[in-house]
Amino acid sequence: MSDWDEAGCAEVAERAAELALGVLLGHERARILAHLDRCGKCQEDVRQLTVTADALLELLPGSEPPLGFESRVLALIRRWPCPGRFAGI
Repeated sequence: MSDWDEAGCAEVAERAAELALGVLLGHERARILAHLDRCGKCQEDVRQLTVTADALLELLPGSEPPLGFESRVLALIRRWPCPGRFAGI
């Protein structure tokens, strides 16, 4: 099987977690997706991993900007030059 051939079930099993997390790129992703178009078992495996990955992401705590962030941003905006002052605008 060349690099450009469609992936088989063994390769999909190897790469399914990367696909589910959205980090599989390029021709590898295309080959895996081509296989998934025809293989219901692999589709289900990737679907389950995707559901699990999404659930794990929901468990991560939200992050708050550091104290004083909003004040610093507003101060910078107030000092920012007016877009109308640029030549040609």
